[in-house]
Amino acid sequence: MHALRSLGKLVWGDKQSPEMFKLPSGVLYEERAAAKSGRKCIYKDSELCIRKTSTPFQYQLVAVRALEEGEELSDSLDDERSFLIGTELKFAPTTFEGAHGFKWKDAGEENVQVEFIADEGTNKATRETFAMAVARCAWERKNRRAYTDADEAEVKQLMDQAEDEELERLLDSVKLDDAELEAAAADVPVSPSKPSKPSKPVDPEAAAAAASPVTLPRCELPPEPVEMADGEIIVSTLGELYLFDAQTCEFVQVSSEVALTVVQTGKFEYYINVAANDRSFVSQLIDPEMNAVFNHDHGSLIWNYFDAGRAYSFSLVAVDEKHYEALHQGMTRAAYETLNQEPWAKATVSSQDYILDAYEEDVEMLPEPSTWESEGEEEASEESSSEESSSEDEDEIDQIFRSAPVPTGVKTGKEEVDSSEDESEEESEEETDEESEAESEAESNAEQAVGSDENSKLAVGYKHGRSFVVRGSRIGVFKHTDGDDIVFDTTINRVDDTRGREFTPSTMMLHEQDSALVLQDSQRPNELYKMDLEYGKVVEEWRVHEDIPTVAVAPNTKYGQMTGDKTLVGLSHNMLYRIDPRLGGDNLIVQNEQQMYATKSHFTTAAATESGAVAVGSAKGEIRLFDRLGVRAKTVLPALGEPILGIDVTSDGRYVVATCKTYLLLIDTKLPDDPANRTGFQKPFPQAKKPAPKRLQLKPEHVVYMGAPISFTPAKFNQAPDGNSAEKTIVTSTGPFVVTWNLRRVLGTGRGDAYHIKQYQDVVVADNFRFGQDRSIVVTLPNDVQSVKRSQLAKPTRESLMIRPSGSQAHRDSIVNAPY
Repeated sequence: MHALRSLGKLVWGDKQSPEMFKLPSGVLYEERAAAKSGRKCIYKDSELCIRKTSTPFQYQLVAVRALEEGEELSDSLDDERSFLIGTELKFAPTTFEGAHGFKWKDAGEENVQVEFIADEGTNKATRETFAMAVARCAWERKNRRAYTDADEAEVKQLMDQAEDEELERLLDSVKLDDAELEAAAADVPVSPSKPSKPSKPVDPEAAAAAASPVTLPRCELPPEPVEMADGEIIVSTLGELYLFDAQTCEFVQVSSEVALTVVQTGKFEYYINVAANDRSFVSQLIDPEMNAVFNHDHGSLIWNYFDAGRAYSFSLVAVDEKHYEALHQGMTRAAYETLNQEPWAKATVSSQDYILDAYEEDVEMLPEPSTWESEGEEEASEESSSEESSSEDEDEIDQIFRSAPVPTGVKTGKEEVDSSEDESEEESEEETDEESEAESEAESNAEQAVGSDENSKLAVGYKHGRSFVVRGSRIGVFKHTDGDDIVFDTTINRVDDTRGREFTPSTMMLHEQDSALVLQDSQRPNELYKMDLEYGKVVEEWRVHEDIPTVAVAPNTKYGQMTGDKTLVGLSHNMLYRIDPRLGGDNLIVQNEQQMYATKSHFTTAAATESGAVAVGSAKGEIRLFDRLGVRAKTVLPALGEPILGIDVTSDGRYVVATCKTYLLLIDTKLPDDPANRTGFQKPFPQAKKPAPKRLQLKPEHVVYMGAPISFTPAKFNQAPDGNSAEKTIVTSTGPFVVTWNLRRVLGTGRGDAYHIKQYQDVVVADNFRFGQDRSIVVTLPNDVQSVKRSQLAKPTRESLMIRPSGSQAHRDSIVNAPY
């Protein structure tokens, strides 16, 4: 027993590291019972480690592919394989061609066995220590308490009652003394064990100290609620309550038995109450800011709670599956009724299943397209060649541009002035003290002239490598370089309509091969304006319809901005239509390409595929898929209740990403079992086979570090207009954080929380990939425009998520004080 406790100290000693024990080198194989080829090498060089999850007493066995020399870490699905540790793994030692290792079952697939064969340098004691560590993880998951709390009788009981015979045999065979354990932890070869000698008498006090349970670190609970919400109890669930401790990066048990009740306090108003016999913990309104995550495998609910400006993350682990299912359905019903303001019973059975799937973390999606099988290697080689051709200056995480004031003599919509002198001053690398003082004074004056205007909109062009940023009634033009950097180019100093009225564009879209911008003034929603980018001024005013305000516009096709097409897609609150400026007059809507709904559908956003099919989101949360304009939607996906703030679709229409305030909704539109491989744009989904949506959201425990509720900007796929590759990445932002998801990883693992992130010193107002690739991202801040390489976004950690000083406290040179 003393050896077991020593193992606990060695393996679980570092609470800051998610990877607690490793076999540093080996080969990973996969063997499928039905496959003719039999054994298949997955990773020829890899490491095997045990990784903590955010759920108490849950651990993963993770095989990670080792990087070759000079290779950068990518988001490829093929870089990592993970397995939840439990007795169902059938984890056991094995040998292959004289080499030793381990084998286990892949619980996610039937008749699949995985093997890790360790290198010869891994000694026996190290392998046995690793095996014991896996056994401990399985014991903790089964018994839901720390392994160090077990006494010898309980360990014997585990061996006797283990559900898996191979694990039982392994536990019974592992016999290590303290010297072997310490040597294994240090990865130092040890001499073979000698025959055991009679044990020495044990000091009772020392034994008692060794057997005493480890005291869990205490974390600060939020203040106890003054009163608990009162009303009709909809569901009541028993379970264990945990609170995320930001210091130790793990969930800590705060009560071994609590009751979580969902209480209806009014019409379509619900609260959750969490209380134990001796204390009340939470009385909280059910709303989107809870950021709730359900996990069926763990039988848990994790959510955020905000009090007095501080964020907390609670986790309730239900006592059994029955209680978990009741909680899942009760919470989903309450959230649906709160957001939709209608009874849950009004939704059809298929819609209810769709919504329940959307609220669960580990929902399965259809397999990824087979055309992606070799894209990981293509992406790696693409990144490698790009890095080799770049200079050392391009290896920085991101670039801050234009720290000096904008030259006043630039081409604008009103006049042209020679700016060569100013440009030469910008290019100068050395300045005198007098010049620096003059520049500071110019910055101050320009800052006063700009007033309270901030950057608000971003449009990324494909032609001439230009991007456009709205700042008040100005539009800044930025140029992309070959090294994926971005530099200031020029400014359109004032945006006026054809009658000379100055306005701030509320909508901006590139049009006609990037030769024009389509603009809209929120004060005049029935009109659109065409700005000629050669002259930098509005040259046409389009009165779409005198009675129909336009709420959103989109290109006719995914890459319509690359064509000379004059028409575009328009959207009102209850109507989808084609706009053709060539019609002239006060009605530019093409009559046979419009579809109006009798009731207000509250449409908010639209996006088109390369073939011209259109996806439309609404403030109700519904998503409609149209195969063309002028007809009713082929598919209507039920509303979860939160407004759709933005929508994007892949070129082929296979995937749709819809942005809500606290999560993204990824939908595979491919019809199940359809021989023609059609999508929901082309044919309605069967009533009982609606797609399984995947919620992409930040982990509640990560929100604790971020310190504020989530509010996503509209998410975008990277563009792939050449037709040779599919979209691979999704980008969005919340507060000062830019976030990306690897589409292949999400589809392959089913995990919506596998994301990379980067923090800025100010709020990100808009972001998008550079056109035609996903290596770099254009990031727009209130007073700055930057470029960041996607490879520099990292997996979230406590250090990367803790809020740093705001932009106003940053170094002066890192902020554009007088944009444009």
